[in-house]
Amino acid sequence: MTPAETLPKLKRRIDDYLWREDGLPIQRLRDILATRFTPLGPVAIIGGLVRDIARKGKVGFRSDIDLVIDAEPTRVAALAAALDATPNRFGGFASVHPHWKVDFWSLPNTWASAVGLVRTDSLADLVHTTFFDCDAICYEVQKRKIHALPGYLERLTERTVDINLLPNPSIDGNLLRAARRILLWHFRPGAELRAFIERELNEESFERIVATEQNIHSNDILGAFNGPQHLAEVLLGDEMPTQFSGFGKQLELPGLNE
Repeated sequence: MTPAETLPKLKRRIDDYLWREDGLPIQRLRDILATRFTPLGPVAIIGGLVRDIARKGKVGFRSDIDLVIDAEPTRVAALAAALDATPNRFGGFASVHPHWKVDFWSLPNTWASAVGLVRTDSLADLVHTTFFDCDAICYEVQKRKIHALPGYLERLTERTVDINLLPNPSIDGNLLRAARRILLWHFRPGAELRAFIERELNEESFERIVATEQNIHSNDILGAFNGPQHLAEVLLGDEMPTQFSGFGKQLELPGLNE
């Protein structure tokens, strides 16, 4: 399936997946949303699910669920305690449910909001808080509404990925994400992401991201490169390599993801 051509068509894809699928996993997800999260306030799904369905349809979604709740941090922390969720590195919580791993944040505690980089008055503002522009999209659950950066789908169609917001607390994590997305999606980096890779990819960071990838991904690919220079040549070169395929498991979204 090709990238969605318009936001209404993308909304139809997501609505079909979330509300009309009858498989047990998606039934469990609907139950989780209805009983655990939406009672606290407006909820948005951000990152992987919306992004991957925009790119490839439901067959493209191979990720966990990332939620942001427009509710007071104390109420979200109380839910985390009730779910026996564990804090993540970026102000949110990770919880495990039948068929799903769900990471969730209160809107004020998303990283970019908490450190004052972005003012988040509503869930629509989440599109300004992500490191990658391809993650700058969310689906508001109760309203069944999509929020996205201008030109979001056009960039997917053009197969480009760039930086949406700097600074960020997870340099290595985003360097790893950038490499995997460029290689696995056959995308090209935009100007700011190229500069980020040139600045941050070196012998030390290469060793770290290779080790991290081996720990968290079953389809590790960076070990196929003989060093940071080789990897940079491929990531930033004019020709896209075709030997890599598949979908990588989404890392935690820094401050939110992935």
